Amino acid sequence: MDEQDFWARLEFRICAEFQGFEDRHLRWYWCDGLVAEQYELLTAEPCIRGRAWCGPSGQEPWRFVLRIGRGARARAEISWTALLPGEQATGWLFADPRRKTLLMSPLVGHPE
Repeated sequence: MDEQDFWARLEFRICAEFQGFEDRHLRWYWCDGLVAEQYELLTAEPCIRGRAWCGPSGQEPWRFVLRIGRGARARAEISWTALLPGEQATGWLFADPRRKTLLMSPLVGHPE
């Protein structure tokens, strides 16, 4: 899986994860796009930051942080396949509709 494919697949995984949230209000949210802007690979908590379009309409501008774990020192070294949460994984997406932010930690997801 390459980076472009990853972002498209992650968008669909976010939508599926919203549907399973305990908060019934968030179950109607969806994601209609992700744009990575900053790759912070050499920090204490490596992550990718960017823009997302989410909310009930899927069109509200949000911000996201994708925690990627240590190991990749350059963008070309990121294992995109390892970062995509599996179909049965949950607990990796945290949404704050008030602040319009998503925090994604796919490496800490667990089976449903």
